[in-house]
Amino acid sequence: MCKTETKTPPKPSTTPSGSQPSSGAQTSCHPACTISSQTIATSPANRARTKIGVGEEVRLTVKGNPATWKITSGTGTLSPNTGARKTVTFTADDKAGSTTITATGSGCACVNTITFTVVRPASWTMKRQANTNLKHTNGRPDCGWSGIMYVHPNDVNFYRVETREKDSQAVCTGSYTPFAGVWHGNYGPPDQASSWFLLTAHTETDGSTDNAPDNIYSGDPGAGATNAAPPFKVGTMYFPITIQWHVVGNATIHDFPIIRQEHEIFSDGKCESRKGGLTEKSMHTDPTTTP
Repeated sequence: MCKTETKTPPKPSTTPSGSQPSSGAQTSCHPACTISSQTIATSPANRARTKIGVGEEVRLTVKGNPATWKITSGTGTLSPNTGARKTVTFTADDKAGSTTITATGSGCACVNTITFTVVRPASWTMKRQANTNLKHTNGRPDCGWSGIMYVHPNDVNFYRVETREKDSQAVCTGSYTPFAGVWHGNYGPPDQASSWFLLTAHTETDGSTDNAPDNIYSGDPGAGATNAAPPFKVGTMYFPITIQWHVVGNATIHDFPIIRQEHEIFSDGKCESRKGGLTEKSMHTDPTTTP
C-alpha cells in the first residue's frame, strides 16, 4: 500500500489583496467616482444639460467615495466648498465661458471632472400679452398694445437675472413732431431707469420672462398735427430702448443692444406700433378698444 501524500502548505503571501489593503495603502474606489449633474431649474426639460445661463445653479453628485470639489478652470462658486462630500451645488456667475469642476474621491486616487458652458442673455423680444385688446380710439390714427418681454437664448434658464429699462427721449418727424424730446418712462433719478424685474418664468418656446406687462402706445398728437380725417399727415416717432440686466446679488450691470420702440402714422389712417420684433396696427376706423 502507498502512503497518502501530505502536501506542503504554501508560504504566506507578502502581497495584500485588493479587498484587504495593507496599512498605508489607498482605499479602493468602488464604484468609480463618476459625476452626475441636475439643474435646479426644471425648465428646460433636460436637467442634465451642461449649457447653463449666468446665475444658474446645478446640483453635482459623485458616485463612489465622498469627494473634495474644486473649480479648476473658469469662475463660479461651489457650496459647500470644504470637506469631502457626495453632493455640492455649483452656481454660475455673470461671466460667459467654460467652467470645469474636479471631484477627487477621498482616500483614493479617483478623479473626475465636469465642464459647463455658461452663457449670458443675448437678446430680447416681445409678444403681445395673451387675451388683451389693442389700444385705439375710433376716428384717430393712434395704436398701442400690452407686451411681455422674453430673454434669449431659450435653451437655458435666466431665473436669477433681473432686467430693467433705461429712460429715453422721442425722436420724431412729421405729425409726431409735438412729441419730440418727451421721455419714454419718466423714470426718476438717480438712474433714470425702471424698477428691476426678476425673470421668474421660462418656456423652451419663448425663453425667460418676468411676465410683467409693458404698455406700448403711440399717443395722439391731436387733429391739429395729423388732420381730423384722411389724408392724415404722416409721421414717425421712435425711442432708443436700452434694456439692462444683472445677476441677483451682483452689482455689475450689463446692457442689451439698443432696440427701437417705433410708431408711425400713414396717410390712410393706419397706425403701427413696433417693439422687440413685434408690430401691431390699427386703422382710424377701428372701434375704440383698451388692453
